[in-house]
Amino acid sequence: MMTWYIFYTPRGWAAILSEKKTLFATVLPTPSPLNTFHHHIKKTGYNTRFIAWDDHSVPIVNKFRDYFYGQIINDWDVELDLSHRTPFARDTLLLVYRIPYGEVMTYGQVAQQLGRPGAARAVGQVMRTNPMGLIIPCHRVISSSGWGGFTAAGGIDLKTAMLQMEWQQTGRVPAAAHHLTLD
Repeated sequence: MMTWYIFYTPRGWAAILSEKKTLFATVLPTPSPLNTFHHHIKKTGYNTRFIAWDDHSVPIVNKFRDYFYGQIINDWDVELDLSHRTPFARDTLLLVYRIPYGEVMTYGQVAQQLGRPGAARAVGQVMRTNPMGLIIPCHRVISSSGWGGFTAAGGIDLKTAMLQMEWQQTGRVPAAAHHLTLD
């Protein structure tokens, strides 16, 4: 049965919609669970379950929390349900899903790898509607002239913090990110 798992991370309240190993959606950490409940969960009508700090029964929740504790996660061990996405959106999301921890690509590089060199803005639109933030690491897609956008709660500050944490953990800033200011 599809269930929203609601849990606390070091960056705030987050949620994951899954059924067994199939992932349908995530909500990145937000300071207020009310925002999470109202906009993403209550509207769906799916079951909800709060996961306590010491409850390790849902592996994807454990990994999600571990990421925000600074642990390098290279394999989420989930199946992504992208069945309601267009072929272009599915291809884009699956390509971004494979961007390794600590690496980045520009919107243009993603478009180029998809064989659609003029589609950087279309890639940006897909990233804006990414249903599985963090698991499909849209925070690792940046603009060729800056950070790019980020529509999750916390906005560009969260994106910046996530990337800086990854770069600290890996001990390097990828070449594609050298134009970013890291203050």
